[in-house]
Amino acid sequence: MSAAAPSTARFSHTWVVLGLLLLGLLGCNRGLWTPDEPREAEISREMALAPSFIPTLNGQRFIEKPPLYYWVVAAAYRLTGAPSVLAARAVSVAAGWATLLLLLHWGAAASSLRAGLISACLLATSVQFMVSTHWVLIDPLLMLTTTLAAWASWELLAQRDDSASRRLLLYLALLLALWIKGLVGPALIIAGLAAYVLVDRPLHWRRLRPWSGLALLGVAVGTLALAIASQGGAAAVWEWAYVNHVRRLVDPLASSGHRQPLLYYVWTLPYAMLPWLLPVIEALRRAHWRRTSPLPQAAAPQMAAAPEVGRFGALMAGGMLLLLSLSATKRETYLLPVLPLLFLWLGVRTEQWWLGWRQQRARQLGLAWWLQVALLSVYCLLPPVAARVFLGHFSAPILLAFALAALPAAVLLWLSGAGKRSSAGLWALIAAFAGAGVFLALAPVLLNDTKDMGPFVQALGQQLPPGQAVYAVNIDETLAAEIGFYTGRQALAVDPQSLPQPLPRWLLVQDNHEGNRPAPGPDYLLVAERNFGPRRSLALWQLRDRSFPPQGR
Repeated sequence: MSAAAPSTARFSHTWVVLGLLLLGLLGCNRGLWTPDEPREAEISREMALAPSFIPTLNGQRFIEKPPLYYWVVAAAYRLTGAPSVLAARAVSVAAGWATLLLLLHWGAAASSLRAGLISACLLATSVQFMVSTHWVLIDPLLMLTTTLAAWASWELLAQRDDSASRRLLLYLALLLALWIKGLVGPALIIAGLAAYVLVDRPLHWRRLRPWSGLALLGVAVGTLALAIASQGGAAAVWEWAYVNHVRRLVDPLASSGHRQPLLYYVWTLPYAMLPWLLPVIEALRRAHWRRTSPLPQAAAPQMAAAPEVGRFGALMAGGMLLLLSLSATKRETYLLPVLPLLFLWLGVRTEQWWLGWRQQRARQLGLAWWLQVALLSVYCLLPPVAARVFLGHFSAPILLAFALAALPAAVLLWLSGAGKRSSAGLWALIAAFAGAGVFLALAPVLLNDTKDMGPFVQALGQQLPPGQAVYAVNIDETLAAEIGFYTGRQALAVDPQSLPQPLPRWLLVQDNHEGNRPAPGPDYLLVAERNFGPRRSLALWQLRDRSFPPQGR
């Protein structure tokens, strides 16, 4: 190896880390978007005000998930001085960035620095990861813990010594996953490890100490149940254990409503992994699934009988996907714990393919490559085109976005046409970073007006005297969370046909556009109204009173 090679690797490593950091920061300058973000941010605000084992929303028990995520966001509020959208979103961004750094380190240690860099870049620019890690959600923090557990497991299986510190790290990740998401968190880790052990039968699988781990997990589940019972009694334990575990597993329509068919992830997983088509095609070749023989003990004693990391990631991801598919409750965000393992597999396979592909002398690059180039070009150009169509005119940000997106796409097309393989591969990654960056930068411009109810709710809060609750018609979890987060007031649900006496001066009415628009009657005058997408609008009504002349819209 030449003397320049290590410095070149460090240079590439630095630029990738800076690019990952930039992607994490882009797109954070927006409000809370419906439907999930207001709920998670407000539960965390209430947790910061009154720490407990049982999360609350609008002062009422809300025990869908354990408290650890809300504790973390509440701590972010305390550290920054007050609840804020940025502090809430920072937890997801930090979890995503930490996952990328762990994946980079894991790929570099298990295969090569190039494989680690490729894995991290592919994951960072994939659609589902990019969107979810910029969303106020529980799942990015769960993804970090499941990836940490997978890495600790691989270290145990790959090293010659039986490392107690790695095993403790695995068990800690299991417990954190439990306290973040409930039983499904550690169940995902166990399902992934079981799939790998059953298929590949590694020599040192007993280092995982599965029975000790399950015993510890059982104690942790019991501890969590006792903590919930100490504050909410048997009813709270029943709601957490049965309603939000068993019933969500077999009958989500009775709780969350996210019921999907068995094969739901067959078409959502490819979407989540966009724009990376070529790595998937290459990784699925039969040659990549042949089990490699362990290295001779004398030739490489430190890696003898070590699991092949790409195969380990693929089989673990397969076990997780199987468990997610068996549940009746399915959402695209549930794929987050699976994605780092899949992209670790794809990164290792892509590096192997890349080393051979760039040495080929044929000018024609192949149909699969051109399909990948087409996807990356669309990935780059679609956000500014959508912004132009949505807004109906060009603006300076959109023109700048067009330039930033078109340049790498054009260079990639030219290099591919000229058959410059080495440079074309590098510009494929640059185009992916450019496309992801443009998307994150333009998303607030396109969607904030229809997804952020904050300014409207804040204006309502400024109208009310201190301490007065907000009376709302047709209220749901999202609206209750918006009212609490932006005004610090309790939301009281009322029926427009039987309003409390004396009549509240201000009335907030939500319309879900289901053909039954609620109206408070002739005693009220409509003073402000706004649509938030095709399924939600808010209307502010003021009590007719001569001493308080109504304001214009």
